[in-house]
Amino acid sequence: MKRLFVLFAFLLLSCAFNAQDVKAQSEGTLMIVPRLNAEPMYTIPSKEWSFDLGETALYTVFDGNLGNYFSFSFANRWFAYTDSFDNVKDLYRNTWRADENNWVTWANVSLHLGNFSLTLGKDYIHFGTFETDAYDFDAHWQLNSVLWNNYQVYQWGGSLGWTSSDESTTLLLQMTSDQTMVRPFGSKNLGDYAYNLFASHEADRVTVMGSFGHNSIGWMGAFGVRFDVSDNVAVTGDGYIAADYFGVTAKVDAALSDKFTLFAKCGFDDCNTDWLPAGKFLFGGVGAYWYPLRDSKVLRIHALCNYDSFHNAVECSAGITYALNLKLF
Repeated sequence: MKRLFVLFAFLLLSCAFNAQDVKAQSEGTLMIVPRLNAEPMYTIPSKEWSFDLGETALYTVFDGNLGNYFSFSFANRWFAYTDSFDNVKDLYRNTWRADENNWVTWANVSLHLGNFSLTLGKDYIHFGTFETDAYDFDAHWQLNSVLWNNYQVYQWGGSLGWTSSDESTTLLLQMTSDQTMVRPFGSKNLGDYAYNLFASHEADRVTVMGSFGHNSIGWMGAFGVRFDVSDNVAVTGDGYIAADYFGVTAKVDAALSDKFTLFAKCGFDDCNTDWLPAGKFLFGGVGAYWYPLRDSKVLRIHALCNYDSFHNAVECSAGITYALNLKLF
């Protein structure tokens, strides 16, 4: 895996060299996203209320392309609400750990040659569930599976991808570190790493996805279907249903207008590993997004209510997210 780190550094240098010759074809954008969240929770057995600021954090996303052949993406959170200052410090101390969350969500560079691409760095593991949101600031942990909330789904490694000329079919072969490692490149045993094969095909607004691989969980397969509704119906929206080794998740979004979107998500977990809470759990909830600004969706207000049997609690949360987009070059 140290060779992957050398290749990652080589791609970064190649990007810089490439950009000197094709500045007119390069672009980079920076998105700055503060998010404020309030999460009251009522626990049913104890009949007690609790409150915290949940997913309150400051996020940034820096991505773009350098010439015709290279692209890059870096996403992180500068701070996150926690109950102690020590946890805030750990966010930065653990940058190069594979077994804990840290301030770097992902950081990768890609080389594109025709229909093929080579990506090196920190990225999402394509091992199933398919419940990942585009960005962390779009996620609601209360509506995520036990697996998603407990597994370190962003790891260091590399992937080789192929996309058809019409961009309808994608194949991806990936090798990454695993959350059982303390350091991403700390093992010389190739069996300690995670390997995944991912495939997807889109046709008539339906995307079929599948993955198969091996990691610290063992051999694991997943299957999912994403769909979207065309504009010739009263309500536009999208959603998915997916099944993997640990259970089933489903989500649907319905845009009632340019200003208002409803969403719902539910799932079932059947956990039977040493590092996940053992048992069978149900979770589900409904929520809404409101975009109050005229002709813009940079400001979003959200509210949701949910129940999950893992905590045996009902929770209602609300928050506000603002996305400032800056074109740097």
